[in-house]
Amino acid sequence: MTRLANVERAGYFPLPLSVTKLICSHITATKDGRILDPCAGEGTALVTLAEKLDLDPFGVELHEGRAKAAREAVGQLLVSRHGSDKGDAAAPHGTRILHDSYLSLVTSRGGYNLLYLNPPYDHDDEDGRL
Repeated sequence: MTRLANVERAGYFPLPLSVTKLICSHITATKDGRILDPCAGEGTALVTLAEKLDLDPFGVELHEGRAKAAREAVGQLLVSRHGSDKGDAAAPHGTRILHDSYLSLVTSRGGYNLLYLNPPYDHDDEDGRL
C-alpha cells in the first residue's frame, strides 16, 4: 500500500517547513546570489531558503500543478522584494520556475551559489533501495 501511495504522489514528499528553517540556520550563502531547486515541488523550501538567505530563486518541477504553485510562490516573493508583479527584468518570475525535468536544464558554470535538492523518492524493486 505504501508503494502505491508513493507512486500516486509521484515521489512527492515536501520537507516540513520547520526542517527547512533549521537548514537555514546552519548554512550561509553569498548575498544577492542565486539558488536552484531542481525538484522544486510547490516552491515552499525554495522560497523559504531564498528569503532567509537573500538569494534569487530558480527552480524546475516536473509536475504541472506543483510547477504552477512554485511559480506563484516565487512571484509573491519577488513582489514583496521589488514591489512589482514582474519581478526583476533579468528573469521575470514566470521564467524562474521551469515545468520540465531537471535533466533538461542547461545552465552556465557558476550560475548558482546554492543548490537545494530534495529529490522524489521511490523504491527500486530490482536493487531494493530508494
